[in-house]
Amino acid sequence: MTPRDRISRIRSTPLRLTVILLLIFTVASLGCFATAYGVVRANLSAAILSDLQQTIDTFRQESDPAELRERLTEAVSVTDPAFRILHYLPDRGPVISSTGDIAPVSGVVTLSGRSIGQGDVPVAESYLARSVRVGDGQLIVGQSRAPIIEMGEIFTAVFLMGLLPALMIAGGAGFWIARRAQHRIATIQIALSAMTGGQTSARVTDVAGRQDDLSGIGQAVNDMATAQEALIVAMRQVSTDIAHDLKTPIQRVSVLLDQMERGPILSPEQDALLQRAKDETVRIVRTFQALLQLAQIEGGAVRDRLIPVDLADVARDVTDFMEADAEAQGVTLTADLAPVAIVTGDRQLLSQLLVNLIQNAMLHGAVGGVVHVNLSDAAAGVALVVTDRGPGIPVPEREKVLQRLYRLERSRTTDGNGLGLAMVAALCDLHRARLTLDDNAPGLAVRITFPPVSVKLGTAAQ
Repeated sequence: MTPRDRISRIRSTPLRLTVILLLIFTVASLGCFATAYGVVRANLSAAILSDLQQTIDTFRQESDPAELRERLTEAVSVTDPAFRILHYLPDRGPVISSTGDIAPVSGVVTLSGRSIGQGDVPVAESYLARSVRVGDGQLIVGQSRAPIIEMGEIFTAVFLMGLLPALMIAGGAGFWIARRAQHRIATIQIALSAMTGGQTSARVTDVAGRQDDLSGIGQAVNDMATAQEALIVAMRQVSTDIAHDLKTPIQRVSVLLDQMERGPILSPEQDALLQRAKDETVRIVRTFQALLQLAQIEGGAVRDRLIPVDLADVARDVTDFMEADAEAQGVTLTADLAPVAIVTGDRQLLSQLLVNLIQNAMLHGAVGGVVHVNLSDAAAGVALVVTDRGPGIPVPEREKVLQRLYRLERSRTTDGNGLGLAMVAALCDLHRARLTLDDNAPGLAVRITFPPVSVKLGTAAQ
């Protein structure tokens, strides 16, 4: 998988939705856990502080300092430091404590067990303590935070054993569903790309019998493609029928004009009109013949004739044949051809393709200019480039000149029928070749890239 494919997969809508839903689920779950943990912890802390307050209130009931010290001493003797601590620091006299020294504190604090331990006295990990003024001294009462710590450990275990596996399962299922959806979307994209490339028979597969939205979109694409294909077939059939039906009458007109020319002597004006009529008739016949051939090529009738052909040999024959025509038109025809360039195609049609390109370059190139044919062979395929030094084709017009009978405004006064580049485009589609029109600065550069020949004869690697 290329880096571009990885980026496309990451940016795909199904995967992004899966990640967003996982993030929402994770944030919601963590929020619920944090809220529950906070509520339980607050309740436990409140219960401990309430117990500590009761203990403090008990000692505050003693108004006599001597009795207070005596009661504190009795309480310290029976207090387990691992559960509770008592520490009384009077203004005068010895400290009464169930543990070691404790630094003076005020209010509600959390004390670490390591900071108050002394000798072999067992202490808790930490205490929630409260420091208040009682009698003539400062009383610190603390209780172990073991329930709070244990509750945190329980929540952590629940998170690790419950939420994480749920996230992993949900993530795996989400990515699997996203991948399937992405595969189906890619199938629709491939079909649309094929239709855009002229393959009107392309369809979205695996949509029959399904009721989901992607299947509905795929079926709608198939219905659109079917209607478009029927429309294109009808248009081609109409143009083919018109060309076929008019070809014979026009040929008869040409025969009648020949008979008229061989008849009685005509005046110079009549003879000139007759020659013009004959030239226009020949031009019309050529146009109809080109339309019929174009219809045959677009219909794929000659696809079975495609075999491995040496395009370099074809190019040498064509350039040698057309060199005299180029000189007659004041154009220099040059060629830089690879020794061998094998493509899958039909020799006659490839010759016609190259003839059309050279004739177009000579017709629209600058007088006295150069038409150059370059043919190179590489691992990516065979590249055929025909360049001229004429005015070129504006970028907005480059797609239009590949249509039937379309001509640039400045070309309407020159010979031609607007089918040369349309024929080239149809032949490129037939040979699975990629056609691009580029700027030669100045002039036009027509580049055709043929795919590499596959192992199986008569097919081309896509």
